[in-house]
Amino acid sequence: MENNIKSKLEKIVIPITIKSLNKLLREHWSAKGKLKRDYQLLIVNQMRLNKIKKTKVGEKWVVHIHSVRKRKLDFDNLVGGCKILLDALCEESFIWDDDEKHIVVHYTQSTEKGDGYTLITREKALSE
Repeated sequence: MENNIKSKLEKIVIPITIKSLNKLLREHWSAKGKLKRDYQLLIVNQMRLNKIKKTKVGEKWVVHIHSVRKRKLDFDNLVGGCKILLDALCEESFIWDDDEKHIVVHYTQSTEKGDGYTLITREKALSE
C-alpha cells in the first residue's frame, strides 16, 4: 500500500538577517547569548501566530533556511552563521535536534533592497 499522505510545509519569518560566521566569531559570548534569546522570542512568536505545533520526540524534519540580505555571504559563512539559529529552533521545539538523524538542512540566500529577513520552512522528512 502506498503512503499518499502529503506533508504540510510550515514556515516562519524572522526579521533578522543571519550574521556571518566571521562576525559571530569576533563577538563576545554575551552578545551571542542575546542573539540566541532574540531568535527564540521571534521563533516562538511566529509559531504561535502561524499555529505551528512543537515537534514531537524524535521527529525528523527537512528544514530550509533562506536568508534575504543586501549582499550575499560566502556559503560557509552563511552555514556557520546559522548555528545559533539552529540552536534556538531546537530550544523552541521547532525541530527536535540539529543532528543529522533528526534534520536535513538546506541553506539558500538572495539579495533584496531594504531590511533583510530570514525565512525558515520545515516539512516532515519521508521515513527511511
